[in-house]
Amino acid sequence: MPKIDIPIKKLIELRPADWARYVQPGCREEWVTKFKTNYTPKKESRLDSVLEITDPGGQYLLNFEPMGYRDNALPARMLRYRSDIWEATLTDGRGTPPIRQVVVFFFQDDDNGLHRLRDRWDGGLLEYSYTVIRVWDERRQPVIASRLVGLYPLLPLMRGEDDDETPEQAMRESMAAVQEIEDEVLQLDLLAVMAILAGGKFPPDLVLSMIRREMVMESPIFQEWVKEERAEAEARGKAEMAQEAICKYLGVRFGTASLGLQQQVRGISSLDELNRIINSIYTAGTIEEAQAVVLGTRN
Repeated sequence: MPKIDIPIKKLIELRPADWARYVQPGCREEWVTKFKTNYTPKKESRLDSVLEITDPGGQYLLNFEPMGYRDNALPARMLRYRSDIWEATLTDGRGTPPIRQVVVFFFQDDDNGLHRLRDRWDGGLLEYSYTVIRVWDERRQPVIASRLVGLYPLLPLMRGEDDDETPEQAMRESMAAVQEIEDEVLQLDLLAVMAILAGGKFPPDLVLSMIRREMVMESPIFQEWVKEERAEAEARGKAEMAQEAICKYLGVRFGTASLGLQQQVRGISSLDELNRIINSIYTAGTIEEAQAVVLGTRN
């Protein structure tokens, strides 16, 4: 299964209004801007697919989460993203604006079916959910008719007018829509992402017989994706080394009492945060001080 998060997020950045209009049909292109904040969450969080919608009827934020893998903890992660967005707006003095969160599934195996959290305690109740789009249940023709160009790479995964269409028919109709676009660079980007997505549903030989490998390689989105994948792999390697160094020190210094703290450290993926911990952890004289360093609460 292809890793699709990065190319899809690039598409959202490239054509944000198309995605906003798909989930909010009355939304106008001039209302859509990228959400901006100077706030950085302590734990790595995705604030890069958040749009600000200046609807005259009421402003709100739109948070997209494209899912290219199965995550059993997805509802808890989405709740954390909402919390991070509100922490950013509160930090910026903007209160708690309405947020519509949208999770987009591209392949059925990635959807675990759990999209609601509920908790009740004395005097309190939590009910949390978000919008779920299952691309395989969506119709292709309305996207083409509305010229939602930013969603064209999803067309092969959507349902056609004929439910018994062949993979070749689905690819031909989808490619025909892309080929009507006059901007050649945009056309290459859309075809490249379409090839990546279609490769997760149809035989790769079929996809590459219709979308040539050279066309994919020439796409700016594809080239940027490759660079980011390499950089991410390098950063992931550095983060794992930092986690190991911290955990080894905790084990030597505090023994089995630090096992829970070591588990917390291994859950931190931000290299900046891990470097912060490394710079302070060696001055911790007690397990409580080490805990404060990891949590970032030590003065």
